[in-house]
Amino acid sequence: MAEAQSLQSAASKHAMDRAFLHQLVFPALLLLVVFISGTLGFFILGGGKWRLFDCAYMTSITLTTVGYGEILEDFGTNGRFFAMILMWSGMGVALYAVSTITGFVVERKFSRILRERKMEKNIAALKNHFIVCGGGHTAVSVLRELITSKQSCVCIELKPERVEWIANQFQGHHYIQGDATEEEVLLRAGIERASGVLAVLDEDGDNLLITVQARYINPGIKIVARCHENNLAEKFYRAGANYVVNPSFIGGMRMASEMIRPHVVSFLDRMLRGNNAVRVEEVTIGEGSSWIGHSLREIDIQRRTGLIAVSLKRPEDANFTYNPSQDEVLTPQSVIVVIGSPEQVSNLRRFCAGQNEDCSVP
Repeated sequence: MAEAQSLQSAASKHAMDRAFLHQLVFPALLLLVVFISGTLGFFILGGGKWRLFDCAYMTSITLTTVGYGEILEDFGTNGRFFAMILMWSGMGVALYAVSTITGFVVERKFSRILRERKMEKNIAALKNHFIVCGGGHTAVSVLRELITSKQSCVCIELKPERVEWIANQFQGHHYIQGDATEEEVLLRAGIERASGVLAVLDEDGDNLLITVQARYINPGIKIVARCHENNLAEKFYRAGANYVVNPSFIGGMRMASEMIRPHVVSFLDRMLRGNNAVRVEEVTIGEGSSWIGHSLREIDIQRRTGLIAVSLKRPEDANFTYNPSQDEVLTPQSVIVVIGSPEQVSNLRRFCAGQNEDCSVP
């Protein structure tokens, strides 16, 4: 899969390079060849009696059709004949080059403006989406997982080349070029309507600033921040982060797990990276759900959705109940943890919210 993505990225870059070559570099080189040919032609016809600069000047006024007059002495019939050929051929090349280069610049700029306006209009219509602040390798992994899980998301990245790469990799999804630490950019991403923000920039200070601003703009938003220094984790929590992730710590735990429990790691890898897109998900029992007050046995989640509850957490409990008994009774805001496909989980969410016609308990 990684190889296919790499080939797709290389193909996209090759197409952009070809467009750049044909629409900008080739006309400019063609115009340069005509100019040099004209200058050398005049110089050769003059037999060395005309300065190279004067020949270049004569070529310039010929190509641009300015017509200041002949400045070369003893121009003669041959010189005028060459100038006539240069005028007609050079004018055609010059017009072609100028129109192509202008069209290339204007078209790309205009299309970029239209694309950005359409993107901002689509983002303005989003609700309960996720905002990924950053476009590095970790942020791309976050985006890929959110998209695989069929979650609406917006990526904010400052570097234009990374924005272009992300746009090619995740076509049809939302992104903004800008500084995620600026409040105006976060507002453009719809942070006041978002359900979560992931601060994945390279610097801890930038992620801390995003955390503070996100919590200030949207007090109810869920914030996950990356932190490289363990001693800063407490500051992130005080700033309003719900979760703080240290990549080095997780990487160390992963290496130890590979040695101690390889089959568990293999199971998780296949679940997260396999084509079947199976995920560990959590679903909350809504206030209006008809499942409230009923046991897991009465509800029979497996029959309705094909899923099995592997864990349960009530709002008043600090810990999860693993492998819950079928006699466990559901209460409002109880969280059920399951393993299944996005389609199965989506169906379970509708049941828990009371949006499915078959959600009643017999």
